[in-house]
Amino acid sequence: MATTRVDPRDSLQGMPLNKYAYIDFDRCNPLACDAQTGLCKAVRSCSHKLLEQEAPWESPMLVSVKMCVGCGDCVTACPLRAIQIMNG
Repeated sequence: MATTRVDPRDSLQGMPLNKYAYIDFDRCNPLACDAQTGLCKAVRSCSHKLLEQEAPWESPMLVSVKMCVGCGDCVTACPLRAIQIMNG
């Protein structure tokens, strides 16, 4: 009996790619966003509340790549250009 190999990428053909925020942690520096509070401007600007910062002066994290709609609010808010919208 012959087996047929299925390429998992075939199931994705024709489906729209999800857009999401990508954080470049080499560029990210919450101290540069707000030296007094250490709060990330991108986190505060995310209208979908998908970026989180566990503590002041720590880098933000994207809560869910699948839930991010790629609106770009965080990209606009980041003064260090550490965030960009990617297709996934």
